[in-house]
Amino acid sequence: MALPPGLTQSQFDDALAEFAEVVGAEWVFRQDEHLESYRDPFSPLRNTPAEALASAAVGPDSVEQVQQVLRIANDYGIPLWVISTGKNFGYGGPAGVVPGAVTLDMQRMNRIIEVNESQAYAVVEPGVSYFDLYRHIQERGLKLWIDNPEPGWGSVVGNTLERGTGYTPYGDHVETQCGLEVVLPNGELLRTGMGAVPNSETWHEYKWGFGPYVEGLFSQSSLGVVTRMGVWLMDEPPAYRAGQMTVARHEEIVELIDILKPLWRQRILTNYPNMRRVDFAGPSGWFNRLAFYGDRQVVERHWELVQDAYASLPGAELETTLYEAPYNPAEWDLNTKLLAGVPYMNAMYGIGHNVYFALVVPFRGAAIWDVIQTLDGIAQRYGRRFYGTPVHVHSPRGLLTTVSIRVDKNDPELNAQTIEMGREMVAESARRGWGVYRVAPAFSDIAAAAYGYNDNALMRFNEALKDLIDPNGILQPGKNGIWPANMREDRG
Repeated sequence: MALPPGLTQSQFDDALAEFAEVVGAEWVFRQDEHLESYRDPFSPLRNTPAEALASAAVGPDSVEQVQQVLRIANDYGIPLWVISTGKNFGYGGPAGVVPGAVTLDMQRMNRIIEVNESQAYAVVEPGVSYFDLYRHIQERGLKLWIDNPEPGWGSVVGNTLERGTGYTPYGDHVETQCGLEVVLPNGELLRTGMGAVPNSETWHEYKWGFGPYVEGLFSQSSLGVVTRMGVWLMDEPPAYRAGQMTVARHEEIVELIDILKPLWRQRILTNYPNMRRVDFAGPSGWFNRLAFYGDRQVVERHWELVQDAYASLPGAELETTLYEAPYNPAEWDLNTKLLAGVPYMNAMYGIGHNVYFALVVPFRGAAIWDVIQTLDGIAQRYGRRFYGTPVHVHSPRGLLTTVSIRVDKNDPELNAQTIEMGREMVAESARRGWGVYRVAPAFSDIAAAAYGYNDNALMRFNEALKDLIDPNGILQPGKNGIWPANMREDRG
């Protein structure tokens, strides 16, 4: 078991005893068999000296306990790494980046505090999964739909804070976030937006509040522990048409995207499209998930316009099915469920898996093709190939593409090559103007360094915030390449 940096065994034992007084001894984990579950099962750094093994884990059950844990961590200078529920495969799993950090495990805080049907929002704690929220809504018979990423096991709060995406009209999760409760690194409690008004009636209905908008400071950040979040939900539509469009040739991804762009900007296509290769084993065609929601006549008219638009792409196959309320998701296939916010259990993988980073590129087919060609050229130098991975529409002008690189926990040479190749890909992407949007810990420092305009002005601003709000550097040091002052010099 690793110790937190700078602590003796005696000091660490004292700190764990204090944690136990706060959360209960049964919720402080320090045995190897417990800590194994806090390792990243697919890290390319696994079983190397650079792997960030946790020294212990603490599981609070209330906001007050979170506050006390942070105060103790400050007293001893113990770095904390915050997780909730889910897997986070490919992006670090539950593991941090500093060896010896204590994992602050928020899974016990799993209460659905409120679901307001008339205002279409929910208020949840970090341990609430998409399965939990969906089942709660179904059990109450509420006419509301959620939006979830492909696997339903993840935390609603965690996925949203990492700017996750889904597939319905509410697919940009950070845009549906409204109102946070946050424990700051010093243990102080903060509520954002209208929540700062005592007895507010609009905390989860209006984002902005008064003065600077601060909720974004807690997205992909190390400036606070979010203990509750409001999330907007979708009214159940009277009609819903779901399906997919497929093209046969690999290079047709260019036309697929260019035809899609005006349809999405004009909101003729109302879901968040997601394009994937038909066959991941090699170059292949692509399929795009399509859905339409609302009044049946509007749904059918939009479907006609999409068919007309893609008639210019020979060989494109479009298949959809119309459904009308009341719905029976038990009869739907997985694609239809996904486009209606019905979570399902994703398949687990064997000993091989992938590590990820995601790029933001312009909403142009040629831009995605340039990414594929560029990264494939790098991959070929390592004896591998890159044919493209999922492409998500994320804004009217921007696309996300998730780059996956194979790892294998039983092949250290492959994993070392993965790290080298991934870092080269991130650096070359930055040189071409494609910034990283989300990244596995092995690539976080080089991804952060790519945001280097004006002598790294953005990083210097982030570091200034970190030093002001977390002067002891105890909360998630190194997350997304932002290091506290007490660790910065050691990293050059």
